[in-house]
Amino acid sequence: MFSELIIMYLFLGGTGAGCCLVASVLGLLADPEEVRTVLGLHMRSSQGCVWKRFFAALYLAALSALLLGAVCLMADTGRPDRILLLLTHPAPTYIAFGAWAIIACVLFAGIRLLIWSGVLPASSWMATALDALCIIASMAVIVYTGLMLSDVQAVPLWHTPWLVLLFALSGLSCGIALVLIASFASRTMELFASTLVRLVKIDAFVIVLEAVVSIFCLLSVWDTAGGLADPIGSTAQIARTSLESLLVGPFAVLFWTGFVFVGLAVPFVQDVIIGHTAQKPVAAGRMNRRVLFMLGTATCVLIGGFILRFLVVDAAMHPALLIS
Repeated sequence: MFSELIIMYLFLGGTGAGCCLVASVLGLLADPEEVRTVLGLHMRSSQGCVWKRFFAALYLAALSALLLGAVCLMADTGRPDRILLLLTHPAPTYIAFGAWAIIACVLFAGIRLLIWSGVLPASSWMATALDALCIIASMAVIVYTGLMLSDVQAVPLWHTPWLVLLFALSGLSCGIALVLIASFASRTMELFASTLVRLVKIDAFVIVLEAVVSIFCLLSVWDTAGGLADPIGSTAQIARTSLESLLVGPFAVLFWTGFVFVGLAVPFVQDVIIGHTAQKPVAAGRMNRRVLFMLGTATCVLIGGFILRFLVVDAAMHPALLIS
């Protein structure tokens, strides 16, 4: 049903939108007077140069992920004109909604990138409006894939409202991870250390929620499978097969090791360590360790985010392959 390109599209779209969401929220939370000053000087002040490096890197990373995800989607269709037909289809669909949401997200994030780069002039109210539009578009991109999959009643592993929340939390966590990597690449991690530490603490909370929601997703599928009783009907049997393939079957090692351990447990522990050590005076060695922990967290979260989407798609397809 879904190829590897679609899995990459789901991962990159959620990650790029999550990064765009975080960047826009940080822009809204910035001091209004400082924003007005740096925009008035077209990012040429000392403070503006620092913000330019940081925010431009975040939006560039978000745009790169979104556009690469769009390329994966077009490559999977085989014909780019099918995307145009999808966008102009008169009947509303989740895929069409998601495509338009990605276009809007790319457009607003692109304009924001040009503003933070000093290419386009903008007033503070215009910057605030664009941040708000970026947030709305990013949230639409993050949520729509979960809504699209959960609406497929024939696939028990997808047909649960918990999947929507799971994908949303994963997209936010992956977005924070991309922010950490972008700040490291732009050499602004130390300059925005306090902001990034707060993001890491938020990420720890998001990971806990993601773990809890994952359990509710599995319980929902288990309930569809009939619980402790033998499955009755094809839907229940498919649900049981999907659940077993994840927990004890062919996907068990990837689920427990890749998603649960690498994607959830390890970054959570690292986030807690970063948050705990952030209260202590920062020496050069401790700062280097904090940077390594942040990069380790980001890497593990992104690996876990991709594995989650791979498992959700392939474990759902596994029963169909067995039946065929």
